[in-house]
Amino acid sequence: MKEKQFNSRKWFVLFIALVVLVLAMVAGLTALVDPYFLFHKPISGISYQLDNERYQNYGIARTFDYDAVIVGTSMSENFKPSEFDALFGVHSIKIPFSGGSHREVKELLSFAFAHNENIKAVVRNIDLFRAFDGKDERDYPAESYPGYLYDDNPLNDISYLLNFEIFMKGTFVDLIRTLRGKPSVTLDEYMNWNSFYPYGPAGVQAHYARNMVEYTGNGDITEEEYERIRENFQENVIDVAKAHPETTFYLYVSPYSIYFWDYVHEMGEMDRYLKAQEYILSLLLDQENIRLFAFYEEADIVTDPYNYRDVAHHHENVNSQILAWIAEGHDEITRDNYEDYCQAVWTFYHSYDYDALFEADGYTIKDPRNQ
Repeated sequence: MKEKQFNSRKWFVLFIALVVLVLAMVAGLTALVDPYFLFHKPISGISYQLDNERYQNYGIARTFDYDAVIVGTSMSENFKPSEFDALFGVHSIKIPFSGGSHREVKELLSFAFAHNENIKAVVRNIDLFRAFDGKDERDYPAESYPGYLYDDNPLNDISYLLNFEIFMKGTFVDLIRTLRGKPSVTLDEYMNWNSFYPYGPAGVQAHYARNMVEYTGNGDITEEEYERIRENFQENVIDVAKAHPETTFYLYVSPYSIYFWDYVHEMGEMDRYLKAQEYILSLLLDQENIRLFAFYEEADIVTDPYNYRDVAHHHENVNSQILAWIAEGHDEITRDNYEDYCQAVWTFYHSYDYDALFEADGYTIKDPRNQ
């Protein structure tokens, strides 16, 4: 009996020791590789898979070497930091959030400033479809965020080090990539979706059909909505710029395609979105370290369906052109040209022949209402 008890205790101790050894190995390898950059920047010789914004952005902002930032929504994912660096003489990172709200982008940007005092420049896009968000709005519930990666509290690092999913999807993948001799994913490639989608009328048609649009006829903006816009941009955009007067913020309105304007035209909400753009631009004009750009007068861009994969998301070539235009000061909005720009886009988008879009470039997009 005593021998059986001894053997049972021995096997129990061995089992516990094995569990501790496995956990120590998992934690040690994750700390060494650090796939989400909680502790250190990438180690030379390890091949890193960059593919998860909400797990890696904060680590990139915390540990990478940089003096400039590209940040924003999915519209900013196709930017190439190497092009930004060449045009502006900086060393930049790209930390986009697909579906990111103004609040989420602001929190990430504030985190970057808290960990880097040398940020010279920020490129950030503004999405019109988020114009009416509340200042605290998010697309994802707070509990879905890996908060242990977002703070500097060492007490909750165990959630990272002993996270089996992170080990398998991060640490293990990076080690296998290294053994296979694959190069690390670059920041130019990070979250770049350009090659994954068709462009042109076929791409647009896959996401947009006029018969799916519900007419609302709501062209006005209420006083409550104007106040919501003001609070949102004051707290999540302007206050960040004010807090860092040494940094130049290059803000631009994302140039959605002419099909987006057909969409809001069909809803009866074109005036609403044009007024929202006018108001947003007016709020941002007077901050000294904000340089403001808008590209809706660039008809060659917005009316060419082959620049877009849906009504809003554009080809990486457009991202490259945007950086070049910003570097040149092209399409910059100032107090001197603000009214002219607003009037020009109001006239252009109100007078455009939207029906002609559905027979373009030899490819017919059929309007189901006419069948």
